[in-house]
Amino acid sequence: MNDLEDFFEQAQQEAEDRDENLRDFALHLLRNSSMRDDDEGLEEELTWGDISPMRWSEIFNRLRMNQLREIDLSNWSQTDITNFYQKNGLDN
Repeated sequence: MNDLEDFFEQAQQEAEDRDENLRDFALHLLRNSSMRDDDEGLEEELTWGDISPMRWSEIFNRLRMNQLREIDLSNWSQTDITNFYQKNGLDN
């Protein structure tokens, strides 16, 4: 009986780990998407929601379609870099 309980506990733990990995990856995609400033509650849903497999598919499709390219990301100016070094006590 103990082996059966261990089996189900392990299966439950694997399901929770998979869910956490999906949430982490989706949040990473959200941070690198054009939706990061106006996500319509998606971040809260990813953090707290109970998400069905069909909804996961919708979320990932939407995030894939809204990914930013490297050229779309903002670049640091020389002033930004200098301020960062000064703020963090680094020598140029």
